Amino acid sequence: MFYTTSLHHNSIDHDLRKNNMPGIIIIFFSTVGFLLFGLSIFPALHAKSWKRFFLSMILSAVGIIFPLFIFITSMFLVPDWKGGCRYGWIDCFHIGKLALTPLVLWACAAFYVVQILKPKPKPRAWVDLGLFIGAVISTVCLIFGVILHSSRNELTWWLLVPLYVSIWYCFLFIRTFRGSGLNPIAYLMTLALSGPFWIMSVIWSKKNYLSLPDNPPDCFVVTAALRGHESIVGPISEFERHGTYRRANSQLKTFWHFESLWKSLSPRTHRAFRCFYNWIGPIIAGLIKTQITADIAYLTLKPFETIANLIIRIYEHKN
Repeated sequence: MFYTTSLHHNSIDHDLRKNNMPGIIIIFFSTVGFLLFGLSIFPALHAKSWKRFFLSMILSAVGIIFPLFIFITSMFLVPDWKGGCRYGWIDCFHIGKLALTPLVLWACAAFYVVQILKPKPKPRAWVDLGLFIGAVISTVCLIFGVILHSSRNELTWWLLVPLYVSIWYCFLFIRTFRGSGLNPIAYLMTLALSGPFWIMSVIWSKKNYLSLPDNPPDCFVVTAALRGHESIVGPISEFERHGTYRRANSQLKTFWHFESLWKSLSPRTHRAFRCFYNWIGPIIAGLIKTQITADIAYLTLKPFETIANLIIRIYEHKN
């Protein structure tokens, strides 16, 4: 249920997002283009070669920009409720690992020097140690990804990024380690000094896990429609769902059943829908403020309820 004090803010937030979305997209792609150009132009000018420019742009995109994008956006892989976390707070590491961002940027800078700038003099110690940190973080992220998503076939492709990044950094680290001349203690000290970032990532992961709801996200709009006149949206009865009793009508039960069927048959498309609906659903539900608007919402959803009910019956008849 949504309280009046939050409805106005939800409506304003929706309008702002809608109006700013084209600008956000333009800014995003402009920023990516600017970064790729900036990372590529310096080695190209130094070598006075267009070939070097385009090669540097490819390496920057594949080795820096895209891995950073995946590193940040993987936070959306965190389950949306506690029951979806098979390993407790560990499932929230996708968000907790953002505490490692300064170390990740250090590793990217080292990668840029070794793979793109390629200075003739021997790289400095910070570059060698940065590649070491990059190898450690990418390998840890790969291990976590395999553990957390090994049973979810629809997300296997996501693991390709940490896989090739981990192999790439490990190769660069081994190659530079042989000729760096650094004492192994320097690497151990670097790992120890990175400890606070790792501790913060664990704290952040646990804090995010505790903030997750105990029950899975609901059908926001359909639930809001329950506030209509019972003569229209009813009958309403108590219904057990996920171990708790909920007020529900036949429409809400139908959508619950349909979503459960959808999730079992096509988890990939269901997850994509849920990510979008968890964002837009509360905004739409926030606009349902009165019994009249709830009645309208209920009647508007009736055709979709009929289609969902038909799909359920067809599937049950075939099985």
